[in-house]
Amino acid sequence: MKKTLEIQVSAHTPAGKERVAPARWALLLAMVGALGLCQTSCSTVSVKANPGLVTREGLRSTQVLKKVAGAPLSVLGAFATASSSLLEQASQLESKGQHVDAAGCYLKAATEAYELLKTSPEPRGSEAEKALLEIHNRSLARFAEYWVDDPRRFEGDPYLVTCDGETIQFDLAKNSHYPALYFDRGISAESLQEKGVASKTREGCGAAMVGIREQRPERAEEMKFYPLRGLHVPVTLTMENVRKTGAHTSAVTLSLKNPMLVTETTIGSRKFPLAADYSAPIAVILNGRNEMSWGLDGFFKADERIKQSGIYLLEPYDPKRIPVLLIHGLISVPIIWRDLIPEFLADPELSRRYQFMVFSYPSSYPVAQSAELLRNKLADVRAKYDPRGQDPLSRNMVVMGHSMGGILTHTLVADMGDTLWKQFSDAPFDSVPFTPEQKERTKSLLFFKPDPAVRRAVFIATPHRGANLAKVGVAGMISRIAKLPGDLVRTSTGLLQSVPEVADSLKIPLDKKVTSVQSLMPGAPMVAALDIAPYHKGVIYHSIIGDRGKGNTPKSSDGAVEYWSSHQEGAASELIVPTSHTAYTDPGAIEEMKRILRAHLGSR
Repeated sequence: MKKTLEIQVSAHTPAGKERVAPARWALLLAMVGALGLCQTSCSTVSVKANPGLVTREGLRSTQVLKKVAGAPLSVLGAFATASSSLLEQASQLESKGQHVDAAGCYLKAATEAYELLKTSPEPRGSEAEKALLEIHNRSLARFAEYWVDDPRRFEGDPYLVTCDGETIQFDLAKNSHYPALYFDRGISAESLQEKGVASKTREGCGAAMVGIREQRPERAEEMKFYPLRGLHVPVTLTMENVRKTGAHTSAVTLSLKNPMLVTETTIGSRKFPLAADYSAPIAVILNGRNEMSWGLDGFFKADERIKQSGIYLLEPYDPKRIPVLLIHGLISVPIIWRDLIPEFLADPELSRRYQFMVFSYPSSYPVAQSAELLRNKLADVRAKYDPRGQDPLSRNMVVMGHSMGGILTHTLVADMGDTLWKQFSDAPFDSVPFTPEQKERTKSLLFFKPDPAVRRAVFIATPHRGANLAKVGVAGMISRIAKLPGDLVRTSTGLLQSVPEVADSLKIPLDKKVTSVQSLMPGAPMVAALDIAPYHKGVIYHSIIGDRGKGNTPKSSDGAVEYWSSHQEGAASELIVPTSHTAYTDPGAIEEMKRILRAHLGSR
């Protein structure tokens, strides 16, 4: 393993794919800025892993412990000297490429710190205890990185390492949340230097790691609803037990804990908070991604983005926890939730009761097509994980949508009936001489029922009645550049025009190409229908709206959507935050979303 490892995940255009000229990108970026769809949050996520940093910090902790240990011959002082020697030895073995031997020294240092923590009389929160924990955690983290990378763990025999003539046998506890071979890679969260993602951690005991399970052909069915770059989750390696089995042998039991489900770990009779890093997995999976360019790519190359569209789970499916589905908006991608999700996961009550998912789709699609795609993808996820319809996935969901994602959320909780059809024609639908294929396709797009599983909806900066910015010239320019698949263009513009009896009586003109921009114009069929369609009985909904800090509601705007469009009568709550269209980044908005999720649990 190299001393410094840069996490390489290509964010460049694949070979053979069309590249957008720099001048054109500059124009597109300027147009997006004019529409107010991306502000300061549109940064690039970058991550570098420096494993040597973890070792150096461990050595620094041994020096801290020496200073606070008191007399040179004290137990803590002797341990500090011994552990410093072990970490230096491990570092030297690494430099020689002797990684298995280095792993043995790291595990030995971790076990010795564990034994001291089990009986330590040091006061809680003291410098000495903190230094002990840091030595334990960092030594364990470095061992974990080598263990996950060691092919011997697939052999099925007891996993053994040696250091200074002592042999340590390692096995995993039966109550471990993950099996020993589940993760293909493990990265110490403390080794990561991150940009573009807000850090969200919990200090405590254990090695906070990023556990990575890769997408592989043999896992196609298993990983169908996991991110394309693989599953990246926070996981904490803890030491459960250490026992001597001979004069020069010992056995160690470890556990891979899910810090979203548990908050504590035990050493002997002492309890400690479970260490965790909730933002590191998101930083690693998004490494190299730029929010603005990725969102533009998804909008202007819909024919490519549709291949990657779907609902993605951010952790293994849990049949007991309530799903929260997050939906991005126009010229956007799920990267917008990179700071919000760790905020949720770091809240013990929310992470224990909820599981979070994202919906990714080509944001240039007309809203009706995106809404249909969302319904179909939800059906696919349920067919995979809850075919009997007994889990919260089919009975109790929360959906949060930003901007146009809020419109898609609205389609899940509206009793539409024939309201959308009537935006196009006053002729009774059954009287129109559609072919069977035309009739089925039209019904699929324009007639849909609310999703009974969605019990609560949160609208963030949502243009329920459309946005005036969708009418300006720059928006029209954007929509003309967008490349929609040919079959989608024919469906969205030609389906109704193909039947003379309907075409002659259409109440609105249909352009040759309709994108999401036209779908969001005030008075457009979908927003007009949603404005008059009632909410499904029993659905609770909330609004979070920006006013750019002007305090001029109801005449306010977030720069892209006016209050008259965002406001919804009957909302259980409406929060005005002093921010722009990216209201999901506002601290007050984040706290409001947490409050809503707690309210859904009935706790507040």
